[in-house]
Amino acid sequence: MTATCDFFCGWIAGACGLVVGHPADTIKVRQQTLSQAGAWQCAASTLKHEGFLGFYKGMSFPVLSAGLMNSLYFGVYGTSLRQMQSLLSDDVRPESEANLTTVFLAGCIGGVAQLGVACPVDLAKIKLQIQTGSSASWGSNQPSHFKGPVDCLLKVFQAEGVSGLYRGLTPMILRDIPASGVYMLVYQATRRALKPLETSKTTLLNTLFAGGLAGSVSWGVILPLDVIKSRLQADNGAQPKYRGMLHCAVSSVRTEGLRVFGRGFWLVVGRAFPVNAAIFIGYEHCMKSCGALV
Repeated sequence: MTATCDFFCGWIAGACGLVVGHPADTIKVRQQTLSQAGAWQCAASTLKHEGFLGFYKGMSFPVLSAGLMNSLYFGVYGTSLRQMQSLLSDDVRPESEANLTTVFLAGCIGGVAQLGVACPVDLAKIKLQIQTGSSASWGSNQPSHFKGPVDCLLKVFQAEGVSGLYRGLTPMILRDIPASGVYMLVYQATRRALKPLETSKTTLLNTLFAGGLAGSVSWGVILPLDVIKSRLQADNGAQPKYRGMLHCAVSSVRTEGLRVFGRGFWLVVGRAFPVNAAIFIGYEHCMKSCGALV
């Protein structure tokens, strides 16, 4: 299998996941940043004040960027996995037979690779998702300042420079690197555990289950960091509420208690299952097709 297949199939996988998961991601971000009590309340408010399209705020940029981020992640993961195996021994095994420690480390390296793109993308997505209009009964009553993701990034850059585009990078590093390793570790371990029960009819179900479980577990363990990241990126750069990651964490606990770090947990875990099931179905099928052509 070539590196080209890894990168191309990662792009396809990212597109599959985005189509499934963006509405739930919008609700999750609004729960974490606009202090909405629950997912159902947030969803109902979004539908009432903004209609169905409100769930797709900030999606245009991720449509293009999610493919790139997943391409980087899966591409670097696959390349790193093969390189590490070749360094450790002359026997480069298929991904399904690779040492699980190597799988975890390759996943972490893949997580590093996508950070440069992921941070500005998340920043623009979150700022668009929290624009709830002028209704006094909804959200933070913030007027809409950004016409779209490109306008958002340009205005942030003009006001704050490059550092503004990478606000929230520290919690994102702490969140994404280990979570990316756990992601691939859980997926491969689950596929192998289910292998003795696998038939031609259950292969698809096994992929769906393993991919969904990998997404849910990897997101579930890093949710507190995701809350902090979302709040830092949603902050007003001109008049910031938070001085940094630690100040954000302490201030959030003082005003809302420790439970703030669990805000959106069930939505995140529930959303992660179908999203990552779709990602791995897209990735596995694409890799098989690509392998047949190279």
